[in-house]
Amino acid sequence: MRKHCIKVVSIGLLLLSMVFVAFTQTRNNKTLAIINKLNLIENQKTNFQFQIEALKYQAKGNDSIKISELEKQLTDEEIVKRLTETFTEMLSDAEINDLYEFLQSSAFEKFFSSGEMSAAISDKFSDINNEIERISDNFGKSIEKPTKKFQPIPVDRENGFYATVGYKNSMADKDVLLEETPSLTTRDILEVKKVFSTYSDRSEISIVFTKEGARKFYLLTKENIGKPVAIVIDKHIVSIPKVLSEIVGGKASISGDFSEDEIDQMIETLKRK
Repeated sequence: MRKHCIKVVSIGLLLLSMVFVAFTQTRNNKTLAIINKLNLIENQKTNFQFQIEALKYQAKGNDSIKISELEKQLTDEEIVKRLTETFTEMLSDAEINDLYEFLQSSAFEKFFSSGEMSAAISDKFSDINNEIERISDNFGKSIEKPTKKFQPIPVDRENGFYATVGYKNSMADKDVLLEETPSLTTRDILEVKKVFSTYSDRSEISIVFTKEGARKFYLLTKENIGKPVAIVIDKHIVSIPKVLSEIVGGKASISGDFSEDEIDQMIETLKRK
């Protein structure tokens, strides 16, 4: 009888252990799914890499060595480990389940992924945007902003981002000369997509550069403050903004008076390596 009781207890403990392991795996799996869905690994890597990239040009001695050590430390495994620890400390099992379910829902897709919500919110604030634009217009030329009526300029150059040559403030856009070779090409682009601008009522192109591309873009903007840089796509200058300061962060955007089809075509071109 005693042996039978011990056997029953042992089986019960084994079942509880199996349930606990299965439950733990479920939480871990959901946590990893949340991390991947929200792109948290890449966000952390990109955030730190862009900060570190900017410091590389100033750091010396021990600081330079430390930067190299920090780069090696930022592995996917280490980032997942720290994110998982944060989730464990901050979120209960019920909250993990709630968050996981929300990320699978159509509400999440509509709010964060499709751009529908951003467009609707922007529309609700159109009166404020219109007033800001009206007040800006009253300042005349004291506020420089890109014109929506910019017309693409034909140019015999490959796709990419170009420094300009011999620029003078009085130059018209069509008279600006470009370097022979681009400072960045499509191979320096990590991601390109269409987004709805929070500052206007139209779509624009969002560009994220690779690590090396971010470094090149930082140098391009740093060396051309007060001058325009040109973006060439399909043998046309599609944008020629003036650089106000060096840009750290490895991101750029292309906006203007483009149709949705034109934006889609430019995105396809920029995706080609």
